[in-house]
Amino acid sequence: MVDVSQYKDLFVDESREHLQCISRNLLTLEKDLENTDALNETFRAVHTLKSMAATMGFPEMEELSHEMENVLDVLRKGGEPEEGTVDLLFESLDGLDTLVESVATGETVKPDLTSLYKKLGNIPAAKKEEVELSTVAAEGSDAGSASPTIRVGIEKIQALQNLVEELSITKMSLLQITSKYASHELDEITATIDRHTSELQDRVLQMRMFPVGYLFDTFPRAVRDLSKKTGKEVDFIVVGKEIELDRLVLDEINDAVLHLLRNAVDHGIEKPEARKNAGKDAKGKVILSAIREGNHVVVSVEDDGKGIVIEELKKVAVEREIITPEEASTMNDADVYELLSAPGLSTAREITDISGRGVGFDVVTSKVKSLGGSVRVTSEKGRGTNIELHLPLTIAIIKALLVGVEDERYAIPLDSVHEIVAVGETDLKSVEGQEIFGYREHVLPLVRLKKILDVPGDKDSIGPVVVVEITDKFFGIVVGKLLGQQEIVVKSLEVKDRKEFAGATILGDGTVALILDVGGLVSA
Repeated sequence: MVDVSQYKDLFVDESREHLQCISRNLLTLEKDLENTDALNETFRAVHTLKSMAATMGFPEMEELSHEMENVLDVLRKGGEPEEGTVDLLFESLDGLDTLVESVATGETVKPDLTSLYKKLGNIPAAKKEEVELSTVAAEGSDAGSASPTIRVGIEKIQALQNLVEELSITKMSLLQITSKYASHELDEITATIDRHTSELQDRVLQMRMFPVGYLFDTFPRAVRDLSKKTGKEVDFIVVGKEIELDRLVLDEINDAVLHLLRNAVDHGIEKPEARKNAGKDAKGKVILSAIREGNHVVVSVEDDGKGIVIEELKKVAVEREIITPEEASTMNDADVYELLSAPGLSTAREITDISGRGVGFDVVTSKVKSLGGSVRVTSEKGRGTNIELHLPLTIAIIKALLVGVEDERYAIPLDSVHEIVAVGETDLKSVEGQEIFGYREHVLPLVRLKKILDVPGDKDSIGPVVVVEITDKFFGIVVGKLLGQQEIVVKSLEVKDRKEFAGATILGDGTVALILDVGGLVSA
């Protein structure tokens, strides 16, 4: 007898893909039950899941899949659907999901499906017979045209990535050594190693890149359930699923995006009656999109709901003593939206079990900033809200500007660097204790890296100023000296109470340099 336990991980991965396929197509069938393509694709996925469960020895999963398959077969053969048929299929899908996750975790979860089986058995002509798949399979896309693929676990890709990172560090050491000797042969072989290492690095990074549809396809069902629970009518639109992003970044932002969608449905979109009274369509619109902008991907959640009321947000912030009345009177809209990141701030009149506008938003911004990204909020009263997550393509290897302060070296992500300028002491002014300087007809705040990071040393003279951009705002950072640009390998770094650091890297000479979190630095 063959031991199938070794295939458990593969079974779970493939089952999750089939469940996602079923969910996606059931959402289509809910709007158009006569959509033959969606019906056939759902049937194929359920049938495949049933066969897999039988092979692996999961009888409960096999039986539920078979019951679900019978109902789908009735619809395929032109049977008249009863009211609530799609809801029943969604309920069955939830049961299958619970069973698959119990396999994944190794827990012996046996949900009570008695009521569900009874409802499935009441579907007219849902006979318990083995359903032939041959006619459906013939209607599918031609399998022979697809390129062959191999399923590789993310942990194996990460292990390969770690090796490439070590190779990249060694390459930088070799480049430094080569620069000390005048040898044509050494230069040639070093250049070859440099070229091949860079190509290998690019190939491994490509292996880590996944279409954002991998994440986005999990949300339509959640929005559908939320809209039903809140009594809202929501048209959920997904755009840019083909845009690719680092798989590890995708995994990290799942909860953040789900939180924004919940907020959009629960507190952004109004009830149908309220929308009609405001001259809007009864059905609200929520758009989840992804676009590529240079070395970043912008993931946005936009709704056409009631928007964020600026004065109301200021009032709540003052009541919670997050800002003073004087500060509130001088804040522009962008500054006010930043208040959403304050822990516990909410303008929702009623906190529900789904979400509260602002509750948890601080976690969203913290997560995005930890990935080296930023959050941008725009809103218009009565017209809606748009929240953008600006995310780096990858968090493994980045280009950085190396700077020195006294004997210390630091790396500033190049994506944040706008320009490097020379500023003299006579160009500086002070306003309420904040140093400022003139920059292209603007006045920018200035921060001294030496002072913020408490770098020891007697010298405190002005050095090169690195102008950085954070969410459309510019700042000047005084550094001691410029050491050049370099690709660096990002290593995670846990430093409590020091938000100025985003990680660390090992330079070519073997020394460690801290990577600066520009957002944390200018707010320190």
